[in-house]
Amino acid sequence: MSLPNTPSAINSHSIRSLLPSASFVGCGDLLFQRISSHSDQCEPGTLFVAVAGRKHDGHNYIQEAVGRGACGVLTSVPLAGINVPQCIVSDVRRCYSWICQYLAGQPANSLDVLGITGTNGKTTIAWMLRSILKAASKKTGLLGTIEYDDSVAEPLEATMTTPDANVIANWFGRMAGQNASHAVMEVSSHALEQKRIAGISLRAAIISNITHDHLDYHGDLKSYMLAKSMIQDFCGADADFIINGDDLLIQEALKMRCCRFEPISVGFSDQNQFRISILEQTTRYSRFEFASDSNSMELFVPLPGKHNVMNAALAAASALKLGIESDDIQTGIKQGSLPPGRMQRISVGQNFDCFVDYAHTPDAIENIIRTMKSVTTGRLICLFGAGGNRDHKKRPLMGQAAQLADVIVLTSDNSREESTRHIFDDICKGFTENRGADLIEEDRKVAIEWAIHHAQPGDCVLILGKGHETGQEINGVIHPFDDCIETNNALINHLSFSDNARAKVPA
Repeated sequence: MSLPNTPSAINSHSIRSLLPSASFVGCGDLLFQRISSHSDQCEPGTLFVAVAGRKHDGHNYIQEAVGRGACGVLTSVPLAGINVPQCIVSDVRRCYSWICQYLAGQPANSLDVLGITGTNGKTTIAWMLRSILKAASKKTGLLGTIEYDDSVAEPLEATMTTPDANVIANWFGRMAGQNASHAVMEVSSHALEQKRIAGISLRAAIISNITHDHLDYHGDLKSYMLAKSMIQDFCGADADFIINGDDLLIQEALKMRCCRFEPISVGFSDQNQFRISILEQTTRYSRFEFASDSNSMELFVPLPGKHNVMNAALAAASALKLGIESDDIQTGIKQGSLPPGRMQRISVGQNFDCFVDYAHTPDAIENIIRTMKSVTTGRLICLFGAGGNRDHKKRPLMGQAAQLADVIVLTSDNSREESTRHIFDDICKGFTENRGADLIEEDRKVAIEWAIHHAQPGDCVLILGKGHETGQEINGVIHPFDDCIETNNALINHLSFSDNARAKVPA
């Protein structure tokens, strides 16, 4: 007699053959046709994966999954009261990700997959690497914070930096179907800890930096550092392991986890294998020499900021290790498409600089302010906020970093379910007694208009925190909001106001 929801053997897969060390409850094997960790995606023939997450426990959704037709459950412990077969494995997340790749035909095996992790810079490095590879005539897909790209079709808007293992497998299948040779992917600390990229053997891995972020999820800095260092666990035996050699927390993390690779270091100090020497910096671009003992080239980055020099250098180092020619690296970085909301210049002809950037960590805010102050003749105006229901500990540090600016505008940035005023209070704890915000304004649109209106010739205005995002989440509702559009409109209104004011001055 067959068990409820048992699929036919046609087009089915045997768990026992895929996971020989697994044990079973209610059966000697388990046949399934598809797999999912979301109960609302289950149907007859689906193997439901019960994963205990930080917010939701998949075990609480088993009955719903079974009711929708799930033919069995993949779990780490035997469960009582379940009327479908159970497959018991020691590492549910790893098995789930591996099975997703298997069901998709293991498309990652036909791609050189390049993984990038780090607190800041992942998106910029990923876009630069894709541009370099395209300059070298390599069909390259991308999975990242802003978009998913199969290398041919129009990219689709991303839902998260590193998606669910099933989504990854399906996108890699699309890339392989387009005969792509390379895939660039951003890998978040959440994805590494949740082993979403298990079943993928990375050809190269990059760690851009490790600074204070996501401690609401990881608990403490040490756990966050260890999560970032986990990227080495998913590297192939001959992978290139490239790091920001100037970052002390990366070095500490790799010591804690006993790095099994000899890292390829990139940085400004002489002990790095790839060394950076800045030749010129402006508010519009940077030029630098990029050299190793066997190679030297000059690179032009159409973005301002020392941090973007490092991003470009990490991308260049990875490309060189892949065998890409220097000319293609130079062309890819200089002429490639740039990610929206990453030091994106907004200009309507005003006599001061204005940028929108995604910076939302203390380190990112400090780096951008320091860099732009060094190339700005006037004042540095910094507008920022902090997300609600997220890492509270970084908020005072963000306020402390913002004090490097000449003018500080504090405003909302996805307050979510939390009081914006409470978020402001946390940020203000980082201000010293004699230095606080020049404006505290909950309405982000009004705050942007104020910052633009108070800018003078030669100033630089930084609109930080949201970057490419097109919504503002407040009390569970996402309201349409785009920093680039709002900043552009504010600049137009500012110019119009200035023109009218000048016209009213008598000759």
